Amino acid sequence: MREPEPDGPAIAGRTRMEDAPAQRQAGAETARDEAAAMLIGGDAASEALARHGAAAPAPSGNPPGSTAEELRRAVDELHRLAAMLEASNASLGAANTALEASVAERTAALAALDQQLRDSEERLRLAERYAGAGTWDWDIRAGGFSWSAEYFAVHGLDPAAAMPGHAAWIAAMVPEDRAAAEAAVQTCLRRCDPDFRVEYRIRHPDRGERWLTARGRLVCDAGGEPLRLVGLTLDITDRKRAELAIAEVNATLRQDMEEETRAREAAQAKLFQTLKLEALGQLTGGVAHDFNNLLSVITNGVALLRRDPEPARRDRLLDAMAQAAHRGADLTRRLLSFARRQALRPEPLDLRAWLEDMRELLARALRADIAIEIEAAPDLWWARVDPAELELAVLNLGVNARDAMPKGGALRLCATNVELDALTDPDRLGGAFTRLVVQDTGTGMAPEVLARVFEPFFSTKDVGQGTGLGLAQVYGFARQSGGAARVSSRLGQGTKVTLLLPRAAPTLPAGVAAVPPPPVEAVPDVPMRLLLVEDDDAVAELTTETLRHLGHAVTRVASAPMAVRTLAEGLPVDLVLTDVLMTGGQDGLELAKQLGAIHPGLPILLYSGYGGAPARVAAAGLPLLRKPFSLEELRRALVAARQK
Repeated sequence: MREPEPDGPAIAGRTRMEDAPAQRQAGAETARDEAAAMLIGGDAASEALARHGAAAPAPSGNPPGSTAEELRRAVDELHRLAAMLEASNASLGAANTALEASVAERTAALAALDQQLRDSEERLRLAERYAGAGTWDWDIRAGGFSWSAEYFAVHGLDPAAAMPGHAAWIAAMVPEDRAAAEAAVQTCLRRCDPDFRVEYRIRHPDRGERWLTARGRLVCDAGGEPLRLVGLTLDITDRKRAELAIAEVNATLRQDMEEETRAREAAQAKLFQTLKLEALGQLTGGVAHDFNNLLSVITNGVALLRRDPEPARRDRLLDAMAQAAHRGADLTRRLLSFARRQALRPEPLDLRAWLEDMRELLARALRADIAIEIEAAPDLWWARVDPAELELAVLNLGVNARDAMPKGGALRLCATNVELDALTDPDRLGGAFTRLVVQDTGTGMAPEVLARVFEPFFSTKDVGQGTGLGLAQVYGFARQSGGAARVSSRLGQGTKVTLLLPRAAPTLPAGVAAVPPPPVEAVPDVPMRLLLVEDDDAVAELTTETLRHLGHAVTRVASAPMAVRTLAEGLPVDLVLTDVLMTGGQDGLELAKQLGAIHPGLPILLYSGYGGAPARVAAAGLPLLRKPFSLEELRRALVAARQK
């Protein structure tokens, strides 16, 4: 950018303002001289008139004294004119004085502004020099460019060799940044964006690679067309290097944090695995303890039966053995509930009617000094749940509440509707649920006990008074049903257990009572020809004897391929009874599907004690008899399977 030339019109105006007082002063002096001359001339005329009037007579034809009167009037007029000129001269002098004062004030103001302009230009040059900035001006229509001396210095260009222009600006950049800079300029012009900004790099001949930023202001005409782009170019190398250094440090910190997080997750995984193994050890220890007690009853009972043929003692031993077997089956079912492997049969359930039925059941299970209170919302939703398992869960809670109220109290069951948000719910449940709260007024639990309340085989009761699986079964049942179980308690303030059960659409209109299904007519036992598929010899022998005791003819094979081959050879059978889990590469469910394709219409009944079998068998639409089963359960299952 060149130094600004003096402004011609401003100087001419200032010159005219300086000459005006002199011209006015010269005019005033001329007027004063003319007035003085007129006064002198008037006085001389008066004197001549006086002399003339005294020496000579008046000319003939004129009245006496007329010429003297005319001269006197002329002299009076001249005096008035002189007075007016004097007054005008005085006004002109006052005006001249005021004008001189105004011109002096204006001249001082112009001098001050001129000094400020010079100071501003000097400060701008200093700012550009020390801030590493240079100004530029682009006349878009005329195509003219101007760069300040600092602009050349920032770019490391020689003012004598470089010609300001758009092409020279682009050429000064590193090749990688040229396209982005050109696109920024075109975008600014196309959108008429008043603010222009772009960052780019250059190769300075003395200072190496530098980062620059160009910031400008676009000026448009009344029609919105670009006229000029004026701006400033700054050296931002230090800032960019600091930003890059910070970014590098952040990347390093992020990598360190990720590595630390992975290490922490690995440590947590190891800790979790350790806790799982510890919990598994507690679980297996509890299971082993309970099953050892049950097996002791059975083995000792068998030994005594072999030695003591007395009928009364034999009956007592058989009752004890049967009770031990039932306890083992119940223990297994609770374990499956806690592991969420129990086969559930969820269905829409009207909790209002169900709670009234539970009142009677709880009344028989609890003592008379415990009051039972039932409360259900008038608009209570139906729940989708297995009624039998829900009944068992509430009974477990009732028994726990009874033991926590040795001196009596109240057991309150309350059912309401609730909408859960998965983002805020602790179990990430979302949607419509039925909330069933079972609350007692018992002794409550300490915080350390409350923290372990859902652990299997954890119990505060004395040895022999509980298995420690009651609340564990409630928790597993609620989670497997698609809901949750939560406990809150304080010492001396009782315990509250909340069950969240998924909502189900009612199968009947509101207010209509469910009609119980008609009783199933008893079907007489009909001897059948059965094919038993069982790979365990001991189980197969006992099952065969049980089936023969029911009056059926039994043929036993040890694997699924043998069963297919036996039927292919023409063995007549009325029903196939097969275990689900078997060795040999093919299980009972696969056998059932194969026989259904080969022998359509052949009844098939599966049985299993494996926790994962019920869901698979139910998905296939086949009947399942769960082990261990009683003689009556086996009989009913065979009759039902043949009827399908």
